[in-house]
Amino acid sequence: MAGEEWGLTHKGFYRPEYVQILNAVEYRARELFGDNVNLTVRSPLGILLRIDAWMMNILFGVLEKVYNSRFVDTSEGSSLYNLGRMIGMYLLPAGKATGYVTIEGAEGTVVPAGYLLSTPGGLQYTVMREEIIGAEGKTLALVQAVQTGKEYNTDAGTIIHIVNPAAVRGIKGVYNESPVINGRERETDAEYRNRYYKSVDYAGGVNTEAVRAALLQDVQGVYAAYVYENDSDVYDPVYKLPPHSIEAVVYGGLDEDIARTIYEKKAGGIQTNGNKSVPVMTNSEQLIDISFSRPDLIDVHIRIFNLETNEDFPGEDTIKEALINFIGGDASGGLGIGADVSYQGIPAVVMQIKGILDFDFVMGKSVENLNREKVEIGIREKAVTAADKVVIG
Repeated sequence: MAGEEWGLTHKGFYRPEYVQILNAVEYRARELFGDNVNLTVRSPLGILLRIDAWMMNILFGVLEKVYNSRFVDTSEGSSLYNLGRMIGMYLLPAGKATGYVTIEGAEGTVVPAGYLLSTPGGLQYTVMREEIIGAEGKTLALVQAVQTGKEYNTDAGTIIHIVNPAAVRGIKGVYNESPVINGRERETDAEYRNRYYKSVDYAGGVNTEAVRAALLQDVQGVYAAYVYENDSDVYDPVYKLPPHSIEAVVYGGLDEDIARTIYEKKAGGIQTNGNKSVPVMTNSEQLIDISFSRPDLIDVHIRIFNLETNEDFPGEDTIKEALINFIGGDASGGLGIGADVSYQGIPAVVMQIKGILDFDFVMGKSVENLNREKVEIGIREKAVTAADKVVIG
């Protein structure tokens, strides 16, 4: 490629290699000093030309990075984040896992904010706000991990220890009925790009796509979200929505964060619909109830039989893990809200596991009704499975 086709061209930016640059400067030297000029590696002019080519190669590298910084696919680091800021996106920092813990004890016992709980492995969580144990002898408290990181995401029934039992009298025990989730490391460039493309409608204002993009982008722990709308003057019998209303169906995230995001992005005067209602305090100190829905979790049972493997097969647990990742668990992603579990999709997941030669399977919503048909999921439902719902043999 000739030197005039280097750099910015009609096809984009072309960065020449070091050898191309060296050949070009040597060619120019022969034009100026004659074909007999000494350009060997140890000659004075040859050394100077190689230094010059090396410096030009570095400069072309810098120019290439400047050019690539204009595009989401090729920019990195701060350049990538600056592009996101143009549509209101910001890099997600490392996050702390959050969830709810049941605290049992004597009626009237005050559980102070900052009360420390832990797992048997020593992962500590702090109570976020003061709670009072009621007449039933327990209260539900919002807790957060003391540090950031994915290792603080823990299963149900694992937060069972009180770090300092003598700190508050009257507390008898603690346990978490649901997983504690949303702990994360600092967002990577790849994760940021993926979120960018999901959020291209974020700057679009107050339409339903903007609400959905904001839920996926701004609320930690949201794995899937859909926003349905009825802009007519009559009841929508298909989506079961009142006139002039929206309903967000959200999987993952904290209720308070979801409600706040919906309030900030929805159009004024549009009512919200759903099976959960959370009060949101406006800047005018007015409490507005924001409703949204949590999807009904539909258990998917799978029985695998006639399994044939070779010596490379790592074990049956890998099959269960692959299916949970594909369909989704109680506290993880997988298929989206309203997505059917295709019967044809299961073999593609299982056959990717090393050492599996052949197998047969049936699946369904209950162990009494397993067949070779897809599992249909409604628009307000989410398919999930678990290790005990995948039977092999």
